[in-house]
Amino acid sequence: MPLLTKDAPRPARPGEVITDARRREIHPTWKSAEAFRWFLGDMNEFWQSTEGQRLRAAQQTDEAELQSWLADQPGVLVYDHGGHAPAQWRGEVDGYNFAFRVRDTEWDIEIGLRPSRRFRRVVDGTNDDGTTRYRLDEIIEGGIIATGTTSAAGYSADLRERAAFIVTTIRNHLRCKRVDEVGRLVAERSAELNQRLS
Repeated sequence: MPLLTKDAPRPARPGEVITDARRREIHPTWKSAEAFRWFLGDMNEFWQSTEGQRLRAAQQTDEAELQSWLADQPGVLVYDHGGHAPAQWRGEVDGYNFAFRVRDTEWDIEIGLRPSRRFRRVVDGTNDDGTTRYRLDEIIEGGIIATGTTSAAGYSADLRERAAFIVTTIRNHLRCKRVDEVGRLVAERSAELNQRLS
């Protein structure tokens, strides 16, 4: 058990009713629902400010450029993209479904996504009594074909450039995979032919 100093808050005891004041004493970073509502109000105020509107316009421009680029890319579909920690993209390239995730400065790309028969519990809202409601989501996974950092050549914060980076990385992987398959077939046929000739 950790040592308590004179100024350290006493840990909660089993069965102790915790008030907001006591919760702040135990966990100084804890924020009440009221503080969260203030935060949301501040966010709404930000999005209505000049800076917020400028940021929203820039995001809409980036999205329009991405959609324009995608329209000219046969065999490429992006179902969704966005988020933070991790930022995620899902879609298809040349018939292969993919997931791209980036957290902090590291990213990975998976293709061949399929249900794993494993589940995780995720938050699904709030029950009428105020408790958190959960649901089980099946984990979808594939084979990781590439990993790297955000300093990789071609990686960009720009949506269109990031999409091009993802598509190029997947197509390079598929091209190498096809070359390996052709090489394997040539080696098999060559061995077969040599066996017949000997």
